[in-house]
Amino acid sequence: MIQDWAVLKREPAEDFKLFQIQRKQVRSPRTGKTREVQAIQFTDWVLILALTADEEVVMVRQYRHGIERVCLELPGGLVDPADDSPALSAQRELLEETGYKANEIMLMGECFPQPAILSNKCFFYLAENVTRVQMQNLDAGEDIEIINTPLKSIAAKIENKEIDHGLVLLAFFFYWKKKENG
Repeated sequence: MIQDWAVLKREPAEDFKLFQIQRKQVRSPRTGKTREVQAIQFTDWVLILALTADEEVVMVRQYRHGIERVCLELPGGLVDPADDSPALSAQRELLEETGYKANEIMLMGECFPQPAILSNKCFFYLAENVTRVQMQNLDAGEDIEIINTPLKSIAAKIENKEIDHGLVLLAFFFYWKKKENG
């Protein structure tokens, strides 16, 4: 049976403000040998699937440095340590990035986005009957275009790879499972 590896030592290696790299000395339970590994310590994330009363998904287009292109995705961001909960961060991110407000949000699911190297979780929220109450309030590093997309067109956009962000795909999976289960 696979067992957890013993962490013998951990120390910060690099601090990039947004994330930190941690160096660890670990021992394999199978071989007993030690080795050095690295992990990225990252704040948790939130993603919000926001639906208008007209069954449109509030989506955003924004440039992503990792793949060096614009992506069609859901609003989201970092869980702020000052927020009492990821749900509060989700409501704040939705409002800042899109100007839409949700009276209520519901947790649909959560996951570890890349546990091989990342320490964080992503929380997926559903916000129904959202309304636009203000203009966007973007950070200096954000350029975001709001794209309201009919919910019925989402599956086709996934099939033709207009939507190809892994966490966004997972958000729609959680949504469809929720609808299927009532």
